[in-house]
Amino acid sequence: MLTIAIIPGTTRPGALNPQVVQWVSDQLAGRDDVTAEVVDFGAFDLPLLDEVIPAGAKRYENAHTKAWGAKLDEFDAFIFVTPEYNHSISGSMKNALDFVATEFNHKVAGIVNYGADKGVRAAEHLRHILANYKVAVVRDQASFSIFTDVADGTFAPTEVSAAPFASMVDDLVAWGGALKGVREARQSLTV
Repeated sequence: MLTIAIIPGTTRPGALNPQVVQWVSDQLAGRDDVTAEVVDFGAFDLPLLDEVIPAGAKRYENAHTKAWGAKLDEFDAFIFVTPEYNHSISGSMKNALDFVATEFNHKVAGIVNYGADKGVRAAEHLRHILANYKVAVVRDQASFSIFTDVADGTFAPTEVSAAPFASMVDDLVAWGGALKGVREARQSLTV
């Protein structure tokens, strides 16, 4: 059973993000090969990055960073639900990602993105950031347009936009199983 953290991509009040996150959660609830939990970095009260030592050392000084990192450690995989703000991910998501590092190593991620141009530039930026964390990001992603997948402020995905989600999760499961072995092998080298 693959454990997946669904990471909302913004803390912006009134954002569409909670609706898209709920849709992702609902899609995963129908599967018997994954368990999923929404892990909102906004709930960890992360200020602007305030750790003195770079995250890769995993020598966190602040309780909020320790709690955020410990929560991420619980998961084998991640689905990032990101809006596109100014052709990139939100500043709040980038800040949250900057707090941690090794908690993502040798794990797998999928991306669900949305925006005026389906949020594809945010997804591409996120792929670059996750590569630095040694995260295997699967190819398929669900991309939604605020013009065709949102009606009167309500997320209502078209079948065409939603279709890649299932294959994305299938790849998460396959890669997630393989990467568990990689993490175990890496641990045995450090013991």
